[in-house]
Amino acid sequence: MSNYIQDKVKVKYILGIHKHSPDYPTGEDILYTMIKRASDKGEDLNDITFTTTRLYKKIGPEFEKNIEKSLVELVQSNQIELIRETKGGSSYRILNN
Repeated sequence: MSNYIQDKVKVKYILGIHKHSPDYPTGEDILYTMIKRASDKGEDLNDITFTTTRLYKKIGPEFEKNIEKSLVELVQSNQIELIRETKGGSSYRILNN
């Protein structure tokens, strides 16, 4: 299990200003949010998975358009992979954190 290293967190996340960007959430924001969540829950940081349902709950359904765009970009850049699709949503695994 790898450790969450606070020293590597960007200042925008420490200050919480990333949420005020017109592009929020970017792919980087999604990765940060899901990695931080896994760390806070004591989960293995080498195998982080999340669902779109969890993502909307954590970030907010009002950001659906940006979330969908960012997820596509993350898949295309091989940062995450789609592991399951259902009628209710999709599941992803973080490949590079």
